[in-house]
Amino acid sequence: MMNDLAALVAQEPALQQLLRTCPLHIINAFQIEHYAVDEFQFDQGTQYDNTYILAAGKVKIYLMSAGGKAVALDIYEKGAFIGEQEALLDKPNSASVVNLTPVTVLRIPNELFKIWLKEDQQFSQKLIANLAAQIYTLTNRTERYSLHSALDQAISYLIWATRRNQVVTRTNLLNEIDTSSRNLNRIIKQLRDLDVITVDKSQIVVTDLPQLITILRNEG
Repeated sequence: MMNDLAALVAQEPALQQLLRTCPLHIINAFQIEHYAVDEFQFDQGTQYDNTYILAAGKVKIYLMSAGGKAVALDIYEKGAFIGEQEALLDKPNSASVVNLTPVTVLRIPNELFKIWLKEDQQFSQKLIANLAAQIYTLTNRTERYSLHSALDQAISYLIWATRRNQVVTRTNLLNEIDTSSRNLNRIIKQLRDLDVITVDKSQIVVTDLPQLITILRNEG
C-alpha cells in the first residue's frame, strides 16, 4: 500500500503539497480507493466515519431542492477534501456528493484526520485556506441560488461563468440550476433567439453580455 500511495502522490503535485509534512503514522493509515461513475456517493443529512482526498476525477457537491432537483454547489477536482467539515464538527453531511467521472480517493478515518490536523501545522494552515476558499465561492454564488426561476438561474450562471472566462456546456449548466433537461432546452432556445448566446455542439457562448445582464434585471 505504501508503494502504491508513493506512486500516486509522485504523479500528482497537488497531493505532494498536501502530504509533504504529513506524519508517517497518518500516511500509513491512508487507503486508496477507486470508484466508477456514480459509485462514490454520500447523502445530505447522513453522518460518515471517514474523510477523503480526491486524487483523480471530479465530484459534484449538491443540495436537493424542494422540487426534487439536485442543485450543484460546487464541482471538486483533485486535491479537494470531502467530508472534512463534518469530521471537524462531528456532524452529518451538510450536502450530498456524487462523482461525475471515475475517481481515485484517499480515505482516512475522521479521528486520524483530526490528529493529522493537530500534529501538522503546515497542513492545518492549508486546510484553513481551503475552507476559506469554499466559503468565498459559496458566498459569491448565493445570489444565484436565491433566484426563483430557472431562467434567472441560467442567466446568472452564464454571466458568472463568462466574467471568469469559464467554458459553459449544457451539462454543467444543467448541474448548476434547478430545472429539468427539457426546460433547459427551452431556456437555451429562448436565449439563442434573443441573440445573446450561441451554441456550438455542447458549448454555450455568451455573445452579448450587456444585453444578458439587462434581461436578468428585467426578469427581477
